[in-house]
Amino acid sequence: MPELNSGSIAAIVNKIAEAVGQAIDNTLTELNNTYLLITNIIVNKNYGHIQYYTDYALMYQEGVDLIVDPITKKLYYATIDANKQIIKQAAFEEVVTGSSASLVLKVAYTDPDTGLLAKLPTDKKAAFDSYFANFEILGLPVNKISNDPNILVFDALITYNKTFDLTTIQNNWATALIALRDTFQFNGVFYNYYFENYMVTNIPGVLSVYLSNTTIDTVAFSGSTKLSAGYFNYGTPLNLTYANI
Repeated sequence: MPELNSGSIAAIVNKIAEAVGQAIDNTLTELNNTYLLITNIIVNKNYGHIQYYTDYALMYQEGVDLIVDPITKKLYYATIDANKQIIKQAAFEEVVTGSSASLVLKVAYTDPDTGLLAKLPTDKKAAFDSYFANFEILGLPVNKISNDPNILVFDALITYNKTFDLTTIQNNWATALIALRDTFQFNGVFYNYYFENYMVTNIPGVLSVYLSNTTIDTVAFSGSTKLSAGYFNYGTPLNLTYANI
């Protein structure tokens, strides 16, 4: 266009370019500042981290309403009553299936009748879900799971020193069996070799333990298995064979 050869026309174009460029620069700066602000909030508040989800799960108090801090606008409990904090175990993980992923929170409470970990009853689960929705990140829903324990069944060959009384070995085995279950890492992986080593280490006189025919919820596994419920209980029968040397 010959008109652009004119000094006046070129000056006008330059002014337009400067104005548009400044607007673009301002927009990019604002976007960058917004991004940095959001990133800073996420880092400082620990949003999306494992501890963020599990902390709020364990903080839950049954039958108590959250209140809003007038300054920070954060939800919190006015007082903490440990007797009302019914979530005893919680674990958060990202589950990847093919090309998709989902956020999963597993929780369990202590059954007042048995003293064992158990799934939340329907009414308690609904109340917990309603509470936890306050802490989910917009656009990142969390699948909250509370299931019955996985049931572990196995055969075991227990070799012990013949100088030890069999009845004592059997009683100590039963005690160690409960202790292992009750101290098992929630949502951990069950390893046969860990079980075997634990029993040898914690039962005087036991020389070796060998597991076979191991199943979780009647499904056979070898070596190790992930607990879908996050925790387990023992099924029956546990076929135990004792041999002394």
